[in-house]
Amino acid sequence: MDTSVWLRAHDLAHLRADGYGVWLEDGRALRFLVHVDPGLSGDAVTEHERHISGLDALLAAYRRTDRAVPVGAVLVIADTPEREEHLLADLVEQPVRTPIATSSKELLYRQWPNESLWRVAGAGDDRRRLIDLAP
Repeated sequence: MDTSVWLRAHDLAHLRADGYGVWLEDGRALRFLVHVDPGLSGDAVTEHERHISGLDALLAAYRRTDRAVPVGAVLVIADTPEREEHLLADLVEQPVRTPIATSSKELLYRQWPNESLWRVAGAGDDRRRLIDLAP
């Protein structure tokens, strides 16, 4: 199903996710939305804004959502490990209702997405397997 159609059907078009999917493994399922961080564009971003630029708008959309999003997790693939760290720090300071798991493009280039490469804000530095994000 097209992601934008799914979001509109759930009155969540403002989230603008890059994809929607279901991961099935060993009789378990994880429904998820995925956002891919495009990274920085241009040189107009100040040093202070550089770490989270673009990602703050993504989080703001989830913070504006009054109800929980009907997925087990929202996956955010950060452009760099540094941007992932700043995103996690922001999520610890200002949590959102929907569980958000992060990784980086660098990790996804080296491993399959179902392997232990997802981090959850406030859950330490341990990385989890994709299916282990399921509620």
